[in-house]
Amino acid sequence: MKATGWVLGAVLAVGAGYTVKSGCWSSSRPPDARLASHFDKLMCGIARNNVKTPEKGVRELGRYMDKHTGDMFGDFGAMLATIERISDDDKHDRRAEKARERLSKPIQACARDWNRFGEAISEDPKAMEMLERFNERLSRTFEIIFGEGRRFDLLQLPQQMTGALTDK
Repeated sequence: MKATGWVLGAVLAVGAGYTVKSGCWSSSRPPDARLASHFDKLMCGIARNNVKTPEKGVRELGRYMDKHTGDMFGDFGAMLATIERISDDDKHDRRAEKARERLSKPIQACARDWNRFGEAISEDPKAMEMLERFNERLSRTFEIIFGEGRRFDLLQLPQQMTGALTDK
């Protein structure tokens, strides 16, 4: 299984548990729309606003993820439950395609900003050190939980997610 499959599997497992526990089923917006807005805010907004201040951006990204990762996992689990609840196969598939469309839109829209932010981080030694520390720790967590060979790189998140969303 690809690393993105393991990451998405982890998101699914944690998200499903969080969703059931927290009662995230009731919201006026579909869970994939809520998740996409996190991507838009997290990926696009923070990246776009911090190209010139990469260290500040890495800290802001960390704070955002610390505060919202549980919600994002919950929305991911709720999205899957919403789709899987549909018994008609054609309607199920159309709903899954709608979810993919919603999730892909902010990722594709901010790819340029995310790449510029990544370049700015790589040129700022302090920002790069912070990001490398985060990547090492999270990768170690995944390796401990899921086994060796599972790596995660925050700077590659859009590509990992795009790949996971477009792989068929």
